[in-house]
Amino acid sequence: MKNYEQIPLHWVNRLSFLTRKTLSQRFEENEHSVSAEEWAILLILWTKGEQTPSALAEVTFRDRTTITRLIDQMVKKGMVTRMHDEKDRRRVLIKASEAGEALKGDLVPIAQDMISIATQGISPQDIETTVKTLSAMTHNLLAADKGEATTGETQ
Repeated sequence: MKNYEQIPLHWVNRLSFLTRKTLSQRFEENEHSVSAEEWAILLILWTKGEQTPSALAEVTFRDRTTITRLIDQMVKKGMVTRMHDEKDRRRVLIKASEAGEALKGDLVPIAQDMISIATQGISPQDIETTVKTLSAMTHNLLAADKGEATTGETQ
């Protein structure tokens, strides 16, 4: 087996941990008690609008129980609200609350600053290639989980 530092997924995992840690610290330094996991949920809600807990679980690769606990915590903090779907009252939707929407103006610049620091000195072309490669790797793993064949080509 290769030296672990030569394995791309080692760096993906390391960057993931460091990103969550750094983002949470930066939010805390700016007097926002928002975890990286809560940030991910808010970002999805800001981008896509209201979502079911199942949809949030799928996008974040979390199990339904973990998402339910996370949503409970966010409801207590006033970041999100639960509501019933008007078309199907059995369906629950999660929506960013007014307070959750208001966080966008504070949190997005903090995250953008961290991204700028992380990508400093890396060309736009290298960033584009990295995104394509990581996307393809994600697609390959998801397809393998479903028993599908992959082409190995980047999207």
